[in-house]
Amino acid sequence: MSALACPAITAGELARLVGGILSGQSERLIRGVATLEEAGPDDLSWVGEARHLARLAASAAGVVLVPTGSALPEGRTVIQVADPDLALCTALAALAPPSPTVPAGVDGRACVAETAVVEGACVGPYVFVGPHAVVGAGTQLHAGVYVGAHSRIGRDCVLWPNVVLREYTTLGDRVILHANVTIGADGFGYLQRQGRNVKIPQIGRVIIEDDVEIGANSCVDRARSGVTRIGRGTKIDNLVQIGHNVRIGEHCIIVAQCGISGSTTLGDQVVLAGQVGLIDHLRIGSRVVVAAKSGVARDIPDGQVWRGIPAVENSEYGRQAVGIRRLPEIMQQLRALAKRVEQLESAKNNPTRD
Repeated sequence: MSALACPAITAGELARLVGGILSGQSERLIRGVATLEEAGPDDLSWVGEARHLARLAASAAGVVLVPTGSALPEGRTVIQVADPDLALCTALAALAPPSPTVPAGVDGRACVAETAVVEGACVGPYVFVGPHAVVGAGTQLHAGVYVGAHSRIGRDCVLWPNVVLREYTTLGDRVILHANVTIGADGFGYLQRQGRNVKIPQIGRVIIEDDVEIGANSCVDRARSGVTRIGRGTKIDNLVQIGHNVRIGEHCIIVAQCGISGSTTLGDQVVLAGQVGLIDHLRIGSRVVVAAKSGVARDIPDGQVWRGIPAVENSEYGRQAVGIRRLPEIMQQLRALAKRVEQLESAKNNPTRD
């Protein structure tokens, strides 16, 4: 059963929401969502691909989303949909418990500068909004958010507790920043002179475009000069570091613990899996995928898949992996060859006399 206290919905109502074909009990109540193995009679579950339908027999799920055209098990309430994973997103939204919201207006414990504009926004307790900052209508600033001077936040954004926007940061519309995100801290730049680290002033700013979501404890640094930019629709996981003057294209996915060094550029629809590291001044093309734990030190053309440390194109990585697996065999062959050469040299230098 689901651990959250979710609203209830009937199978028939859900079928209408997802545009699916219902077989079974239309009035069956759904109170939660769980995997096939964990689901109970009041839960919705799903089968993403027809080849996994056999797992349904052992499940206690009350209602199941299945691919259109699946062989339907007898006695089960199922909803056929073209894309069960996508339909599940609709179901999760319908069954989700209410999300915490900030009441309309400005909480009396907030500190809003006289020159700031927050009309139509929801400003929670202990929020600071600096001079000449602008917060768009419908935007929610949860407790402890800091909005620096001259920053601009668009409409219908959500900034969860303790988010920090440094001065001159710009957010588009519908941006979501999860707890403890920091946007616009100084980029990491130093010159080593006479045994000392001399700080390079970071006087640029950060622009985050519409519909971006950034996970908890991630950081996006301000530019040394100019702009660090996150493109429209990009989604960034928790614990990601984005350096100064980085430019990320539209609709990218950047997974937890990635690090992108300064002045690197990503195209559109790039996917960086967990713990990927990119050195500075790279050019990563559109639709590139970089596998988890890879270290990228070269530019990558559009549409390629890279992996490894140092990262290489996927087919090259496969050849290298095969070579590495064969190393014990190759070493054994080399030792045998070395021994054979030694025997031949010995025979040459010490010929047998009749």
